Amino acid sequence: MTTRAFYAYPVEPAHVAATIENALSRISERFGAPPIESWKETEIAGRFIADQILAKIGAAPLLFADITQLNFNVVYEVGFALAKGKRVVLTRHRATAATVPALQDVGIFDTLGYEEYENAEQLIAILMTARELTPSIHSTHALNRVTPVYLMQARFRTDPITRIVSRVKKARLFFRSFDPTETPRLSVSEAVENVAQSYGVLLHLLPERISDAAVHNIQAAFLAGLAEGYEKIHLLLQDGDEPVPLDYRELVHVIKHPTHIDEAIAGFATSVTAALQEEVKYDIAPNTLLEKLTFGASAAENEYRDLAQYYLETDQFKRALHGDVRLVVGRKGSGKTAIFMQVRDKVRRERTNVVLDLRPDGFQLIKFKEAVLKFLGPGALEHTITAFWEYLLLLEICHKLLDDDRIAHTRDRSLYEPYRKLADTYEEDRYVREGDFSERLGGLLQSFTDAYRLKFKSEPPDTLTQEQITELLYRHDVVGLTENVVEYLRFKRELWLLFDNIDKGWPTHGLTPQDLAIVRALLEATRKVERQVRRRNVNCHTLVFLRNDVFELLMNETPDRGKEGRVALDWSDPDLLRELLRRRLIYSGGLPDGDFYELWRHVFVSHIDGEESSQYLIDRCLMRPRALIDIANHCRAFAINLRHKNIEADDIQKAVQAYSSDLVVDIGYEIRDVLPTAEHVLYAFINEPQVLSTGEVVRILGTAGIEPAEVPNIIETMLWYGLLGVNRPDGSVVHIYDVNYDMPILRGMIRKFDAQGISYRVNPAFISGLQMRQAES
Repeated sequence: MTTRAFYAYPVEPAHVAATIENALSRISERFGAPPIESWKETEIAGRFIADQILAKIGAAPLLFADITQLNFNVVYEVGFALAKGKRVVLTRHRATAATVPALQDVGIFDTLGYEEYENAEQLIAILMTARELTPSIHSTHALNRVTPVYLMQARFRTDPITRIVSRVKKARLFFRSFDPTETPRLSVSEAVENVAQSYGVLLHLLPERISDAAVHNIQAAFLAGLAEGYEKIHLLLQDGDEPVPLDYRELVHVIKHPTHIDEAIAGFATSVTAALQEEVKYDIAPNTLLEKLTFGASAAENEYRDLAQYYLETDQFKRALHGDVRLVVGRKGSGKTAIFMQVRDKVRRERTNVVLDLRPDGFQLIKFKEAVLKFLGPGALEHTITAFWEYLLLLEICHKLLDDDRIAHTRDRSLYEPYRKLADTYEEDRYVREGDFSERLGGLLQSFTDAYRLKFKSEPPDTLTQEQITELLYRHDVVGLTENVVEYLRFKRELWLLFDNIDKGWPTHGLTPQDLAIVRALLEATRKVERQVRRRNVNCHTLVFLRNDVFELLMNETPDRGKEGRVALDWSDPDLLRELLRRRLIYSGGLPDGDFYELWRHVFVSHIDGEESSQYLIDRCLMRPRALIDIANHCRAFAINLRHKNIEADDIQKAVQAYSSDLVVDIGYEIRDVLPTAEHVLYAFINEPQVLSTGEVVRILGTAGIEPAEVPNIIETMLWYGLLGVNRPDGSVVHIYDVNYDMPILRGMIRKFDAQGISYRVNPAFISGLQMRQAES
């Protein structure tokens, strides 16, 4: 072996480090000089060791990296090497037990692939046969001037996280984000695409006391390495003195007070803005159709500037836009946020419309529920939370009016007096004006909570009187504020109240009566606002976006079930999903408008394993647009990295396998929310057949430690997510999306077929991730 390479590995576990050092020493003896250097040779007293390591990686065409136990240093160096166009070969000691964070929870590395070894001799064989030097990834993404910043969010929206997002918005930095509440695992293709096209990358390291910090920080380390390798402006915030090791201490900006966040982001914003103003030349331009096209982002938040160009206006969207409904109901990944954004953008084109696009953080409502609401009886609970929502809506409408007409009122004499009157009333309490909506919501919730605890620290009451609610909640002359707001709305055409994310982060099928009361009270509060505004002949519309399970439980506890008009985002037509892809192909790839199959075959192989390739992908996306876009992007990434002109069958198979692994982890988190003891139950299906009888499912769940009493709940949960489908006697399979997500129909079908020996079929989307034995079609 003559190739000069660098080997990055952690000092722990000690036996793994010793094995690697033994292998490198024996290779060095064999060649007389070290063809593979390690970080041991870079230790220079008084020097910042990270600079030396990165310089060595930059000079070598090949990086070996051991991921037996993930740590910040090695993961950062892998990201750096990939961005620098290096060949990266990952190794893992097979005999070492997995540690936290696990590879399957992080993502990234199982997608890249890795070689396993048990001893120095096996490792030498791996190192000696690594001769391929083409870059492991290939990126041709042009810089994104529309959304120039890439931001990593956290699973739990703690106060520092909320403040970071708020400061970025206040700096008017439009951003894309990786949100682990939507996609727990970080894929290499998503990370590379987003970092490569960014002007700035903003990351935040969590202290070890925060749940999920281990996974989050490893993902952040990888993104930070990419940002360094691509030479992006990047800011790595650290909440306190840990967890970054001393080797990389100069990379982070330590925050010990909220104002430190403001200062750091202010400097970051200035640098990004300056970079945007510079003339940019691209070193590499896309030169193939595959490199030019993109299927867009699977999360609508990350493509909101382009989404209107190819958005598929379904009947559900049109009904929402016309104000025919108050609720938009759908599953995760079904397109709720896309409708939210498209309705918002279309409605506010009319300058005399007032549009409140509110996206509260679910964790704030959970904290409020645990601190106050759980102590109240049902009657007081509904009354209290309705008053809260009504007050919050009033404040936000007022805030929006003052912000929209900040300049206009100085030029329009008819607006000037009403505007000043409204401003004087609103600004009685400066506290509510700080930050963005999330911060204002958090401040109002905290104010109410503090006042409640102070007043009732010894014996919380079962109910609150109107006077007590007024004393605890209101910081304004509410009657005067209401009158001024409604009076000012006479100068406007329509008022739209859009609520998304209210149930984000809430456990699926594990909702409490307090959770449902929060939603029910919001709907009641919006009705009150609508009545007040319409009395002044101003049209008012409300759209609240909810998960299917929240809506079902809400209706079960609502006497007047038909009171709320709603549309359901039930994707059951494969041709609609094809149209979604067709529009994206035309927009990004420069293809002429035409028939889907004609365009598809310009990019994709026509068949895979005897199946038409678009149907093959649709059958593995659980009929969710987000999942289909994710799989398509995986296909493209594999094809580009392997220098394929078009997406071939092998690229599709690798993409489905990568997506399947993501899906297993994602659904595992959802099941954990329902039954914490069943977090890893899906892994019990590894190497099992795809078609299973009821008895076989029960047996498998038993091996996973599921108590017999919980087995029906687990089976129903797996049916709900589409993991399992019901086999009909004629051989066809029925999944939850085939019955419009109506569980009673699926239950009835199971009861009817039970006498004939019911069997279940695992959805093909999970086959690769669980390494199951696939049934013949």
